[in-house]
Amino acid sequence: MFSFFSLLLSIALFISSFISPVYAGSLTSAKVVMSDSRAGQNGTTHTFSFVTGTTGVIKTVEMQYCTTPSGTCTTPNGLVTTSASQGSITGLSTSTTDVSTNGMLITTVTTPASINSGTTITLPYGTITNPTSINTSFFVRITSKDNGATAIDSTVVAFATLTANSLTVSADVGATFDVALVAVTTGTVNGQAVNLTTTTADTIPFGTLSSGSPKIGAHDITVTTNSQNGYAVTVKASNPPLADGSNNIDNFIELNSLPRVWSSPSGNTPNVNTGFLGYTTEDTSLCTGTTGRFSGNKWAGFDTTAYEVVCNTNPVLSGETTRIGWQIEVNSTQPSGSYTGHISIITTPTY
Repeated sequence: MFSFFSLLLSIALFISSFISPVYAGSLTSAKVVMSDSRAGQNGTTHTFSFVTGTTGVIKTVEMQYCTTPSGTCTTPNGLVTTSASQGSITGLSTSTTDVSTNGMLITTVTTPASINSGTTITLPYGTITNPTSINTSFFVRITSKDNGATAIDSTVVAFATLTANSLTVSADVGATFDVALVAVTTGTVNGQAVNLTTTTADTIPFGTLSSGSPKIGAHDITVTTNSQNGYAVTVKASNPPLADGSNNIDNFIELNSLPRVWSSPSGNTPNVNTGFLGYTTEDTSLCTGTTGRFSGNKWAGFDTTAYEVVCNTNPVLSGETTRIGWQIEVNSTQPSGSYTGHISIITTPTY
């Protein structure tokens, strides 16, 4: 038989407003995006991005992880940054990673040069172990310094670790950001009838599948934010998204950029186009590609890269709800088994 798989949530969460320490200037449009927000998860990538507020020669950028946004800094329990690996940096010249103590990332510019105000800098760090506390918000105090170790600009960004079915948090200082994911068990999604009645907020238990009988589930995602440039919701999954040992169910055959009306799997070789998993969205004003490309009951397959399913370039102060759908179907050639996997949903505001 074919059994269910879990839906791994990766969504941004509300972070309370607070005041950053004041230095010569402030870094703006600042955020940290996590690749995985499960508490204690190792191998996570934390990508910092911000815009400089002051023109100056940057020698170092310090990112200090704390349990509070200001005052005495206490390193979050379980956080491990001592093995952090620096990714592809933008906005600075050649840099090196110097982790002086656990909980502190220091980017040292090999050849310091003057950086103009208004420069966007991106600093990705992989191989980080998330804090082990669940349902907890944490803060990273970011400070750029010159050759004399004098602060140039600073800001504070926030993130959170939740449960094993965790929600990635991306929020700016002083920002409000709320996300709610609710299971849909009746009605339709993008014109297609929802026939899965057992969906929960963090699982899609498709149950036993029969050849030629698609199952369709859905969730409503509601976002409220005061971010001036809105937000985006993206999804991703493994390739293949579902597996049972050496057997697998494939992603639906179309990409996010060119979704199409659902077509049944027609493969004759086991595990090759003999089962499909795909998604759809009711957002008709996406921010990339053809804005209404999912209209008319169109579906796409997942990718290991996260692609857009909901987008709004404006603040959403009273909340915006969008329905996202999930569809699975197999044919008689698909091997029997208990197939499992997870989908990541990542919600990120842009300030």
